[in-house]
Amino acid sequence: MLTFFKNFKLIVPQIQNSLLPAFIFACALLGYFIYGEISPLSRHNLHLIFWISSISSIAVLSCFNRRKPLFFILIIMLSYIIINWLKRHYSLDYLSTTDYINLCFFAPVNLFIFCFLHNHKLYQKQNFLLLAFVFAQLTLGEYFNKQNIVISFNSDADGINLNSLSVLLFLTFIIASFIKCNLSGHIEDTALFFSGLNIFAGFYYSASSTALCIFFSAAAITLLTGIIKNIRYALKYDYLTGLASRRAYLKESAKFPMKYSLAIICLDNYENIYKIFGQFKTNKLIQMLANRLSEMEPENPLYRYSADEFILIFKNDNLKQSYEKLEAIRKEIASSEFMFNRQKKGLKITISGCVSEKKRSDSNATEVLVRARKALQKAYQFTQNLISKA
Repeated sequence: MLTFFKNFKLIVPQIQNSLLPAFIFACALLGYFIYGEISPLSRHNLHLIFWISSISSIAVLSCFNRRKPLFFILIIMLSYIIINWLKRHYSLDYLSTTDYINLCFFAPVNLFIFCFLHNHKLYQKQNFLLLAFVFAQLTLGEYFNKQNIVISFNSDADGINLNSLSVLLFLTFIIASFIKCNLSGHIEDTALFFSGLNIFAGFYYSASSTALCIFFSAAAITLLTGIIKNIRYALKYDYLTGLASRRAYLKESAKFPMKYSLAIICLDNYENIYKIFGQFKTNKLIQMLANRLSEMEPENPLYRYSADEFILIFKNDNLKQSYEKLEAIRKEIASSEFMFNRQKKGLKITISGCVSEKKRSDSNATEVLVRARKALQKAYQFTQNLISKA
């Protein structure tokens, strides 16, 4: 029964993340099949919604210095522009043009690549190289058009508006993004999956101006809501562990009770662990440590303050009581083994910590934290796997 509830707790956030994107996709799908072709004014409004949503997404990502969905949005915008341009110049004959057939190859390939980008900062040199990579493909597409080179099993549309290679590539991207969003549980990954579904539908029914507007607008809205929701979540919680974040600690520290003790918990030898095991396994270890700390102190607030540091607040406990509890945590961690997948022997780790009780002279929680940090740094000069008092 406990295992069931534990697994259910892991599933619930994913369901919550999927509700709005799934609703938007369902509305787009039902809207297209129920209403069919809509008026030019309605299409114009959807066209505006697409551009407002896309540009707003780019603005938000630029403001918060995040890159992951930005290149995904760029591919969607370029695809939308190219399809509309081809339809104006060739009418329904655009389906057999070299530009469209090659776009149906490049679009899903790029969506796949940019779906799996790490969420680094936007203003970095490598992102300018990625931008050059995108525009190099446009140049390559123009060259293919002049040379009449088609990237396809055949030049005919096997579905309604997509050839078999393009359908295969889109399905590969959708399946991969579905697996990724379920494994990670991240809001952004879920938004990318449902946005990809809308883009696939937009390409598949692109001969209809209504379908093109509806599905591309739905994709842009899905991404915008996912980005906003993700940033709001990141302001409160740490993505890796699900614990309250450093920002949340700074905000909530003003609401701590009159009597409390603050504990800093630090993973020993973090830098060596990172060098030996790499980022992926180190992240898994941090997740396991965070889960163990949460299980041992479920009633007290726990924050991930930095890469290897946690802050634990013992409400209404004095220095002695908090020290005893933190010492019990240290012993439990030191005697435990942390198991990675496909590893027969578990990893032994230790933690060090320091407890500081709030004094009457402390004007805020920062003074309590600074006192604990100084005491921990002093203790670290001599030994690790130790709990001290400040």
